Amino acid sequence: MSDDTKPRAQVVMERYWEEVNNQGKLELIRELCADPITRHDPEGKTTELTHDEQIARVQFGIEKMGVKITNVVVHADDRTVTGVWNMTMQADGKDVAMCGIEVFQLDDDGRLAHCWNAPYGQGHWG
Repeated sequence: MSDDTKPRAQVVMERYWEEVNNQGKLELIRELCADPITRHDPEGKTTELTHDEQIARVQFGIEKMGVKITNVVVHADDRTVTGVWNMTMQADGKDVAMCGIEVFQLDDDGRLAHCWNAPYGQGHWG
């Protein structure tokens, strides 16, 4: 499916995962994400991250842990996208497989503004 036939939210999230996380184009965070982005965690906790904080967080994952993300399943409309992903990273010199699910919601400007995700699981989705 080409980008022009995908829902807008899916295109933005896939660019975030591929171009920002996998290719290290960190400055794209300023284009793709709201400032701040609100991360929603279990028990009603939220964390707001500015662009600079998001850049530092992703940069740490790339440079210190070798994070690479692949998506497995995506469901989206123009405002909300759910991504089921696998991630490989380095910890103590070993490859570590992780997986998770994230739900993003775009703001009126088409940027990732809210993110809900549960704690990551060890291993990859089947």
